[in-house]
Amino acid sequence: MGRKALYLTIAERQSAEHAWKARYAASTRCIAKRHCQNSRAYRKRYGRHASKSSLSDHTKALSVPDLPSSLISLASTPLPTSTLFHDASRSADALDESDLSIWEQEPPYAYPEPTATVHEVQYTKNLVDVMLGRRWRLSKAVRDGRALQFIDEEFLVGTLKDLTRRISRWSSVASRVAGSESGRNREMAHCWLQWQARDILTDCKEVEMLKNGENPYCTLMQTTPL
Repeated sequence: MGRKALYLTIAERQSAEHAWKARYAASTRCIAKRHCQNSRAYRKRYGRHASKSSLSDHTKALSVPDLPSSLISLASTPLPTSTLFHDASRSADALDESDLSIWEQEPPYAYPEPTATVHEVQYTKNLVDVMLGRRWRLSKAVRDGRALQFIDEEFLVGTLKDLTRRISRWSSVASRVAGSESGRNREMAHCWLQWQARDILTDCKEVEMLKNGENPYCTLMQTTPL
């Protein structure tokens, strides 16, 4: 008994192959593979790369900033598992994100609070899930972009300085919003602190690997949220 053909015409098969190649080219696995190839080609042509041995003594002496325990704890908080979170983490077209920009701003927030009905409480929870999914997607896009670049010493020094600034900013915001908000404003401030903490912790790990001469982009990068 024969199997049903997947494609009835050559054009259909070619169209399917093109679609698969496009999806693969945009995948994290392919991006990481291209970065490895680009790094090898760069070393072969120019004879240098951002390995530990090629870093200056000054850069080697620089350390990744210490992280507050509260930041590490919040960054380690499990991400949501809801459909809304996963939809937002996969595509900007999956959900309406037109009203989320106000929650990208630094807290504390002072927006009018809705009445704490069951509907409004659930809406706030859904809002947090969508926001965390959106931030996961945007952060992944940034790291996918870095995987295609040649990371040099200047990048490491600049990133370490920027991490110091971001950690100080995070601690300042955390102290300002503690106990100063309620309801949706409080939940969204906590959401802001959580995704900022995740980005900071991930960047610290990435820079530490680069300082040690490792290439975090040559490993299979995470393609779905934990």
